[in-house]
Amino acid sequence: MSILCPFCEGQGEIYRAVVRQTKETIYICDECDTVWLTEQIEEDRATHLESYMSSRALPACWCELERVEKL
Repeated sequence: MSILCPFCEGQGEIYRAVVRQTKETIYICDECDTVWLTEQIEEDRATHLESYMSSRALPACWCELERVEKL
């Protein structure tokens, strides 16, 4: 059973991924690109992929992620 994004009304699934350059593990919605830094998928703990990646001077692209797997 997959974990669904609280922002996508049941449309987006959450994936665990590793950022290639930093080796940080993130959790990301495949529909809206919302990102969490822990497995606690709660609205108040979320950020967007663009904000997260720009804070690390990286492009906001799924191509920067590796080992992407569904939770």
